[in-house]
Amino acid sequence: MAYLFISRKNVHAKYYKKIIKKLSMNCQLHIMGAPKLSAVKYLKDAFQVNFTGVVNSQLKRKRARNAIWNSPIIAAVYSAGLVLFERLRYAKYLALLTETNPEYIVIWNGNKLPNTTVAMAAKALGVKQFYYENGLLPGTSSLDPNGINYNASLSRDPSFYLNFDPQNKLNFSAPDLIPRADHKKRCEFECADVPERYIFAPFQVPHDTQLASFSPWINSMDMFYDEVIKAVKSLNDPSLKVVFKEHPSWHKHYAHLYEKDPIAIFANGNQTSDLIKCAEAVLTINSTVGLEALLLNKRVLTLGQACYNIEGLVKHASTAEQLAANLNEVMQGWQPNTLLKDKFFSFIEHVYCIPGVWKHTEDKHIKAIEARFTGNDEFAKYHGDKES
Repeated sequence: MAYLFISRKNVHAKYYKKIIKKLSMNCQLHIMGAPKLSAVKYLKDAFQVNFTGVVNSQLKRKRARNAIWNSPIIAAVYSAGLVLFERLRYAKYLALLTETNPEYIVIWNGNKLPNTTVAMAAKALGVKQFYYENGLLPGTSSLDPNGINYNASLSRDPSFYLNFDPQNKLNFSAPDLIPRADHKKRCEFECADVPERYIFAPFQVPHDTQLASFSPWINSMDMFYDEVIKAVKSLNDPSLKVVFKEHPSWHKHYAHLYEKDPIAIFANGNQTSDLIKCAEAVLTINSTVGLEALLLNKRVLTLGQACYNIEGLVKHASTAEQLAANLNEVMQGWQPNTLLKDKFFSFIEHVYCIPGVWKHTEDKHIKAIEARFTGNDEFAKYHGDKES
């Protein structure tokens, strides 16, 4: 077997079934479920694996959803049970992958359970992987052998992009931004009047892997709010305000922050693209809103690990002090390198992204997947030999 798709019984499994029928290569789909008897002989190996990182990430995601997980007793009991369960899962996938012997496994994201444990088992056996995710540009998908988000196979060396397509044969046309639909449990908000001058700071889904895995110092939206307010106040510019917007996919509301500070407003009913266009700069942890802001020629500051943390493209801060200094530099006139920005997005469009939204299975999408799997696309030239 060449490619083993592994998924729970969900929308991703339905998508995998569709594309497997159209792919002209040896592919199979494994649906997670029942335990595997042959896993017993791999339990010894499973009990030698360190699951501390998995537990910490999972607790961080759960605490973002409900404060009950801050209880030391509840966290300890849950952690013990989780480690035991994931050891059993790890043993199962050591058994399955040994028996099926795929060249690659294909999983979604790879930073969430249960796929994190599956990926760990595959790595232990030397089985290579491809990771699926939503694309970095509207109307695209990601299919990466290294990982997604900050782990993606994207160079963070600005010279890499500046040297890409030296004859400028590839044109990049910024796509139309697609607004996210609101979660069904979100309240409806009126369009707010925004200040004349403001920094836009969009909230992210607090339990998402972008925060759980790639946000070393900002651990919640409350902390994000406080650090942004503190940084903007350090500029001593009374005319500069902050506009926040809750993430449309998050069902809860941060009402306790709505009136917390007079320099800030929440514009939950406004279009994100409009808030970007009128902002003096966009401050994000590592959201795709950062990419959207770059597409709209805005200055971007990141507080977390983002795949677009490239010197000359954005300003990145890993501490509160660095955030204040970078924000001051931006407000003093710093601008991203326009050529770098154009080359970066050209590489993303023409080399990195898989055309087509993953839920769709049009021919162009299928052909791009086949080319990515077999190393016959432009991406392979930059990623190196797919066997390495």
